[in-house]
Amino acid sequence: MFVCFRLAEVNATTAALALLLVVLAVATRWGLSEAIATSIVAMLGFNYYFLPPVGTLTVADPENWIALVAFLVTAVTASQLSTQARRRAEEAEAGRRQMGKLYELSRAMLMDEARDALWQSVASACQILELEAVAFYDAAAGRMYGSTAASGITPDDLSHVANTAEAVSIGRFSMMPVRLGASVVGALAASGETLTPALLDSLAGLLAINYERVRALDRASEAEAARRNEEFKSSLLDGLAHDLKTPLTAIRSCVTRLIDIPPRSEEVRHELLTIVDQESRRLEQSITEAVELARIESRELQLHRETAGASDLIGMALAQTREENPSRFVANVPADLQADVDSDLIRRALLQILENAQKYAPPDSPIEITAADQQGQLVISISDHGPGIGRDELERVFEKFYRGRRVKGKTAGTGMGLAIAKGIIEAHGGKIRASNRPEGGAVISITLPRDAGQ
Repeated sequence: MFVCFRLAEVNATTAALALLLVVLAVATRWGLSEAIATSIVAMLGFNYYFLPPVGTLTVADPENWIALVAFLVTAVTASQLSTQARRRAEEAEAGRRQMGKLYELSRAMLMDEARDALWQSVASACQILELEAVAFYDAAAGRMYGSTAASGITPDDLSHVANTAEAVSIGRFSMMPVRLGASVVGALAASGETLTPALLDSLAGLLAINYERVRALDRASEAEAARRNEEFKSSLLDGLAHDLKTPLTAIRSCVTRLIDIPPRSEEVRHELLTIVDQESRRLEQSITEAVELARIESRELQLHRETAGASDLIGMALAQTREENPSRFVANVPADLQADVDSDLIRRALLQILENAQKYAPPDSPIEITAADQQGQLVISISDHGPGIGRDELERVFEKFYRGRRVKGKTAGTGMGLAIAKGIIEAHGGKIRASNRPEGGAVISITLPRDAGQ
């Protein structure tokens, strides 16, 4: 004001416009209360420097009173409009940020298909929306996801909100029912400085949609499990039908001949009894493998871990291979290599792999067994000199009743051996894979954690 009066020597109209610009700048930068205070100070300064008598706060001419009041009203009105515009801009920006966070949250929910998706959605809501705490109560399961322990809110409080379908507040926490259509599926509790009624309502809507999505995924998973169970039963019956019928037919034929047509020599009698014994063993093996595979499929496999040496595990498996030429097995296993495993189950898995190599490799061809430690894991590889495995079958050979194209119909077997081995290895937290040797033949490798805690 002093600059306008002494230095620039502007007239009253120019000074009034300059003061209005100052008031608008203050309203834009700070707020309404600051702008009103600035308007009053500007009005007093305008009166002191530009309205006669100049140099006093006295107003002599009534017209100047009108000009002074008009200036004050204009300044206050302009400051209000500026403040409202700034507030609306801030609200619009806050709404835009909130919509962005809600979009990010919805995207995170939709991409999460884990079994604990509801837990993850509550945790994501708390993190993305920058809230202090979020909890969701599932009315159907009677379970609460999230934590409000610091507030004293219990599942019973949220259950009451879900049952009454009425929103309530306890301390800093706001609680409201979560609706899916016309039905209430649960209740939501949340607290935080950024929490607004609109945000709480939007969060409840997102949780309701995600809740139904998770339920749909669970239903689909149960249906898929039921379908796989029926498929497994069907494939089990189809596979066993042939593997049981063939030895039974051979046994019955031999027994019938022994009863109805007595053999003419002891040699023929011994041959028939030998066939009966072989087919009985084959029948026993088919039933044993079917039962073992059913246990693995039904998750009834119980592990009894103990520290065992790799050489001992391989030695026990080799002792049960019933190989007439044990020298064909070439083992290269460090004596100090150990792992925490169920020795009996790993022996069975190794036995299945070894017998598989015996079947498909040429007689008396070497079968090589190696074991090594790779980054804290026990890796056992069994390689043969057979026909190998088709590149498109390297994964399928571990499926139930699958027989490779190169050996199908040429070698006896149930097609369950590698599936059993895969189930046992995976129950230990390990992996099994198939590959081919560059010079010909297949390699089956298993990887097991050496420490049960890995």
